[in-house]
Amino acid sequence: MLSRQLKTLVFCFLAILTLAGSKLAAQDEGFDFNSLIIDAELYIWNRISDALDLFRGGLAGGPALGAEVAVTEYVQLGAYASYEKGVAFPHFIFPFWLVDYYEKKEPFLEFHEGRYATASFGAWRTEKFNDSAETNINRHFPRNKWDVRVQLHAFILSAYATFRPVEFIDFLGGFVGWDYSGDDQRLDYVATRYPADQFGRGLCNVLFGIFEVPVNIMRVTATEGDLPGLSKGLGLGIWRFICREVVGVVELVTFPFGWQPIIQPEYIFPLNQNMNWRTQRPSFHKRY
Repeated sequence: MLSRQLKTLVFCFLAILTLAGSKLAAQDEGFDFNSLIIDAELYIWNRISDALDLFRGGLAGGPALGAEVAVTEYVQLGAYASYEKGVAFPHFIFPFWLVDYYEKKEPFLEFHEGRYATASFGAWRTEKFNDSAETNINRHFPRNKWDVRVQLHAFILSAYATFRPVEFIDFLGGFVGWDYSGDDQRLDYVATRYPADQFGRGLCNVLFGIFEVPVNIMRVTATEGDLPGLSKGLGLGIWRFICREVVGVVELVTFPFGWQPIIQPEYIFPLNQNMNWRTQRPSFHKRY
């Protein structure tokens, strides 16, 4: 009995959704269901991106000693001295660094090298630095006014972690459409989209990506010999097979975007056999 009622409710919900969609399309000739899907996917993307923005981290190597803890720039305590070379990264889930890679045109890893010395208490802070990059102290592990930070320097290893309250506000506001930090990705209504092309390309990558292995073995063997074919060709084939599978899944999930190919050549067996194999950021087709 309960199962029958549940089926009835589901049927009614689908019927209402269909009628509402038809009515909306009739009222607005510009209604684009594909754009609606893109907006939904961008909403999910932006919520993930906002969540990843909550934390930052960094590592460095070199002679160092000391520590610092800060709850905003008004409550600080610590002292340290170091001569180090290190990097600050977006967050601690490195596979999701791809989110930052796709959203930013510039490199998302921030490197620094130099001598640093800092002492802080409350709102008071003094620091000296000799940064080889000739930039300000912010390059030595980024910090903002309201960040909650922990920084530890122990002999030859330095580590840094921060929680960003401003991004937490942005994260919560994003659920109701408030982009406090102004960093959300938005639908580009001008871009020319080919969702069918992207869907077909993604499906081919998933189904036939394995052929990268024999194709590369034969290609390298033909140009460099048997031994390079079995070693270099095999390695290239496995790597490109993995790339095509991952990209294929991404293109299938995001096919409404209809962007240009992430991998060139677009298909495993291209008409132009001399095309260089490469990967690139997703980009939209331009209108001329």
